[in-house]
Amino acid sequence: MVNPISYWRLKDRYFNLVGSKCKKCGAEWFPPVKVCRKCGSQELGDHEMPHTGKLLTHTVLREPADEFKRYAPYILGLVELDNGQRLLAQIVDVDITSVQNGTPVRLTLRKLTEDGKKGTIYYGYKFTPLP
Repeated sequence: MVNPISYWRLKDRYFNLVGSKCKKCGAEWFPPVKVCRKCGSQELGDHEMPHTGKLLTHTVLREPADEFKRYAPYILGLVELDNGQRLLAQIVDVDITSVQNGTPVRLTLRKLTEDGKKGTIYYGYKFTPLP
């Protein structure tokens, strides 16, 4: 897991879906990049990504890493945001047997893990199906 000090310094990146937007050509990237992959410009700024998209494909994790075993089984999906950027994220608030590719989804902020009972609680983005 991330160092607690670094986590809180970068909390805007974990509490929001922040990517990069090229100031020259307007291309958007997630995760953030230092050089635009479209035009090669180094003039990029932080840009909040759309909070909605669709589930392209998914899998059910039944034997995850130790720190996530308490959540198993859970859904890990490839989400395409409304701007075309793709990312992997947990899909929540849906039964693992009823999730379908192509489902519209929206961003939600949820607890990821914690460092013991009195340690840092780590939050991050997940996605939930839209009604």
